[in-house]
Amino acid sequence: MKRHIYALCITLMSVFLYSSCLGSGNDYEVTTYDDMAITGFSLGAVNRYIHTKSTKTGNDTVYKSALAAADMPSFTIDQTLYKIYNTDSLPKDCDLKHVLATISASTYSGGIVIKSAVSDTLYNYNSTDSLDFSQPREVRVYNNTYEKYRAYEVTLNQHQVETGVILWERMADDAYPADTEKEAWEKLVADAGLKSFIGAGRKEAYAFSQDGTIMVTKDDGATWTADNLGDDLSLLPTQDIAFVSYPFKPNEETDYQILAGIIGEGEVISVVWRKVAEFSEGSEPCKWVYLPYESYNQYYLPATPGLNLVYFHDCVLAISADDIRMSQDGGITWHTSDEIKLPDNGNDGFLRVEARTDAEGALWLKDLDTNHVWRGVMVE
Repeated sequence: MKRHIYALCITLMSVFLYSSCLGSGNDYEVTTYDDMAITGFSLGAVNRYIHTKSTKTGNDTVYKSALAAADMPSFTIDQTLYKIYNTDSLPKDCDLKHVLATISASTYSGGIVIKSAVSDTLYNYNSTDSLDFSQPREVRVYNNTYEKYRAYEVTLNQHQVETGVILWERMADDAYPADTEKEAWEKLVADAGLKSFIGAGRKEAYAFSQDGTIMVTKDDGATWTADNLGDDLSLLPTQDIAFVSYPFKPNEETDYQILAGIIGEGEVISVVWRKVAEFSEGSEPCKWVYLPYESYNQYYLPATPGLNLVYFHDCVLAISADDIRMSQDGGITWHTSDEIKLPDNGNDGFLRVEARTDAEGALWLKDLDTNHVWRGVMVE
């Protein structure tokens, strides 16, 4: 009997407790949070419209591309001034009128809305909607009851000049950097009884002997020996000679050496020679190789009076008073480019030029007739 009474008491207590938990249906409390904040902002997709010139027709063309993920800028969120911006500017050719953005808010925030660029209309944010950030935009984040909000100004900074092109600046006539290293080598070559200095890399330097062959020194000019030629000596240039040496990036102990020039009067094509010089222990001896002209290759290096060769932004530039040609395949093909052109030197243009780069990677150009000096840098 006691057992049944105990069970009845338990049942009645449960009913009482259950009933006390039920209200009228409207008897509840809502917790309000005011820690609304935008905590993350990034770009999901940005289109680029790149202008280029057809190598076949010469016509200007535009093609659409996407900004690479590695080039997407990071954004600063200023929680004091409520501003969101990128410190690394986007390229000028990016389309900021149609951008996908990923925006996140603090845990207890409510919705995110974007104010119209032309009115007070508000739009709910959706990560799949294309947004116009060609001008600063107001982005709001609400608290969880939508009674309060915090407004952020979002600005996408963009280069105002085209990126990936060379920007020239006229300098003082005496600003052209002296090549003291070349002057020292020319004296060593003359003291050794050789004909003329060609150029120097990191480990080797080269000069022409009196009979026109290439001599090499590996001990800073103390001794000179005939270098290894893989082709006919008669194919070596004899005038308007230019040389450039640059490190081969995949291998720290390797240099590319390129020698170009004209064999003789009346030639319309410059000859190009190349040597891949390896310095690591156990490397095989390297030799100079002639890069033959092929009739199907329309991108050969023309016979160029006053030729200069320089290494600039991962390519070799052949610079003369007429134009700049670039090679990205070690001297096999040479192209003109709208991105790397001679500066505007007035109505007379250039007649003779000298070119070189400096330790900071800038390109220098000197008009040998007027002494006008230009400094060029790539706009990143």
